Amino acid sequence: MYKEKKIKTRDFGEISVQEDDIINFTSGMYGFEDYKNYIILKDEPEDTVMFLQSLDNMDLSFVLVDPFAIIRNYNPSLTEEDLHELKVREESALKYLAIAIIRENIKESVVNLKSPIAINPKSKKAKQVILQNSYPLRYSIMSTEEGI
Repeated sequence: MYKEKKIKTRDFGEISVQEDDIINFTSGMYGFEDYKNYIILKDEPEDTVMFLQSLDNMDLSFVLVDPFAIIRNYNPSLTEEDLHELKVREESALKYLAIAIIRENIKESVVNLKSPIAINPKSKKAKQVILQNSYPLRYSIMSTEEGI
């Protein structure tokens, strides 16, 4: 039986989360190193846009997108240190989510393909990584794939 806990959020009010859905960052997100416990919120399992809500700070949440929905051949390359920290042998064992900045004018919205969040689905450990590939920090959500 899974334990459930209630959390308060700025954008979603009070919500119930399953303890086994909590993601723990090994070293926090860049600029937010003190906050390590998060939950991913989305309406439908197949949604490509979701929210990363901090459990440690009700005001802290990030918009995430599935980078593979933006670039089909997205191929993250991590350092050996990152793989070791996330307790996997290869990149394909991880799930990747990219942080998006959504603007009022959707054409100005960007996604960070260079520093995605890598999640080990088995252990629920996560880390924001800097890829060894040359993906851009700010890639227009409206871009065509030929731009990379």
